[in-house]
Amino acid sequence: MSLYRKHRPQQFNDIVGQEHIKTTLANALKQGSFSHAYIFAGPKGSGKTTTARLLAKALNCSGRDITQNIEPCEKCMSCLEVTKGQSMDVVEIDAASNRGIDEIRDLREKVRFAPTAGKYKVYVIDECHMLTKEAFNALLKTLEEPPKHAVFILATTELHKVPATILSRAQLFDFKKAKVEEVMSLLESVVKKEKIKISKEALQLIARLAYGAYRDGLTLLDQVASIKSDGEITLAQVQAVLGQATEQSVWDLVEAISQKNRNSALKNINDVYFEGKDLAYFTGEVIELLRKIILTQAGLANQFEVSKEEKLKIENFAKNFTSAELVLLIQKLSAVIGQVKSSILGQLPLEMVIFELTESQNHESRIMNHEEKKEKPKIEVKPKLVIETEEEIKAKEIVVEEPIIEEKPVKNIEIESDIKKAWPAIVKIVKANNNAIAAMLRDTVIKEETDESILLGTKFKFQADQLCNVKIRPLIEAAIKEVTGKTLRLDCQVDEKINITKPIEPEQELLNDAKEIFEEI
Repeated sequence: MSLYRKHRPQQFNDIVGQEHIKTTLANALKQGSFSHAYIFAGPKGSGKTTTARLLAKALNCSGRDITQNIEPCEKCMSCLEVTKGQSMDVVEIDAASNRGIDEIRDLREKVRFAPTAGKYKVYVIDECHMLTKEAFNALLKTLEEPPKHAVFILATTELHKVPATILSRAQLFDFKKAKVEEVMSLLESVVKKEKIKISKEALQLIARLAYGAYRDGLTLLDQVASIKSDGEITLAQVQAVLGQATEQSVWDLVEAISQKNRNSALKNINDVYFEGKDLAYFTGEVIELLRKIILTQAGLANQFEVSKEEKLKIENFAKNFTSAELVLLIQKLSAVIGQVKSSILGQLPLEMVIFELTESQNHESRIMNHEEKKEKPKIEVKPKLVIETEEEIKAKEIVVEEPIIEEKPVKNIEIESDIKKAWPAIVKIVKANNNAIAAMLRDTVIKEETDESILLGTKFKFQADQLCNVKIRPLIEAAIKEVTGKTLRLDCQVDEKINITKPIEPEQELLNDAKEIFEEI
């Protein structure tokens, strides 16, 4: 059995991280005020399905008083069946393969039946964003008025694809990506239980490669644990098994760039390539090291964990690079990662970036050295004394004044964007669902608009918090897409100085006209 299945948490206390969710669910269970529908949203491997199963187990556990202890007893028949995946009262549905209206209609029919052994029938719908529009509509009524014995838990990695009507009928829990230290804590716990001998540096590499997913971390550990070794598993062995570039190569490349040594940098890249290492990962690790250097320059070295030797190296790098050089390096290397994967010669795009950057650096260095070697007599340039006649001075004054006389004031013409034109229609759609939110939207200003996002300015923090709330934001974003056809992320910014000019609605315009008529009479 794989490690991530073998060590799936069976108690709430076993879950690493997600403290805000554990606390909220624990209080709800103790008070008996849990919801009939939940939405668990977050990245893959963050514990959504595991938490859903634990909640189902806790709800149906008959071996303890739920108001005193929320942890499942692990002894009663219900707990044992849920642990083995054999419970008739916990129904897991994969929405990716059961996404049609027929499947949801079948669910609506079956939800009426009472649970077989436990107190509640729990339906876990995984990847619920894959459901069709018709399927969501069929599910809507059931979510709004479910039987008392039914509890729905919808899990998704793409919350923005879930309709606002579904979001408004369920409690939303946002699962966060795991921090490296949280993944590390889980790995250390599993290593201890499995009696796997592995170095701390190797575990740290696995934790970083998990990229915030607990499940991915355990999968990688499972792969590495198969190494046959008399002693502990080393960092070099883990790098060899996972096909990752050596840590030393990353440090060597940054060292070569900091010294403006093009030949050494290009040789380093070729060595990594011909060793069969993953160049995309190698580039990412170089970017990560550059990030640590720039954070050190900003006085934020406490934002990452490194050994004492690595910390000293990073501090030295911070002295050798300027902030502008680091920003340029990160931008160039970030842009080249995709090209490294698709290029015929994998190392070529990365070599071109290094060649370009070291060339400009060498060029600047040569200019600076040349300037320093110049002799003072050559540097000093004495201005030539020119005596001008009165007529020449007047002629120059005319030339200077002439464009000023002819200069005409240019009016600032503001071209209204499509979003600004469509804003009244967007507010109208939101008003149909929530009149209060529509009123808040009228008191906003569109400050910025890109192909991916729209920034709203509000006068008060309360407005910004409400509009960008996890429940309200999808409602507004859905209205924007309905009117403009664009998928834009909504962001809010508080600006007390903004001047809000509200459009006059038709009813108000008629009222104003009537007032003017009576005033004339």
